[in-house]
Amino acid sequence: MPPGMLLQAVLFLFLLAIVSACDIKNREIPDCLQAAIALLSLLHFSPWDLAGALTALPYLLVALAGNGTGGIGGGDIKLVASMGIVLGLPASLAASVMGLSAFIVYGLICSCAGRLMGRKGRTAYPAGPFLAAGAAAAYFMEIGGWTI
Repeated sequence: MPPGMLLQAVLFLFLLAIVSACDIKNREIPDCLQAAIALLSLLHFSPWDLAGALTALPYLLVALAGNGTGGIGGGDIKLVASMGIVLGLPASLAASVMGLSAFIVYGLICSCAGRLMGRKGRTAYPAGPFLAAGAAAAYFMEIGGWTI
């Protein structure tokens, strides 16, 4: 593995862990972390990887369709775009599928458990940790040579 890619992998995981912690604690993903993730693409750059930012378009459309009802936030959209620049389009799509699948399962389990305990209404859950986990998995699948 080239040294730039190894450094990128270590920093990518580190930043994804910080993003997850921030989103869990504050329900907010700081822009500086998203910019740092995007800048990691320079350590192992390919112009085609820029297309990975397109993965954020469905998130943006869902957020706009929600009209500010507390669904997907701007931080999640920017996180997906910055991760996409590092991963490239195919791996970024795989990361989204894995991350959102885990997020949906988690949300369903928490929602069902809450209903069984008598809670009413909706609860917001942070999506950042799940998106980060999907990105980490896709990144290592790509490094390992798995076709995504």
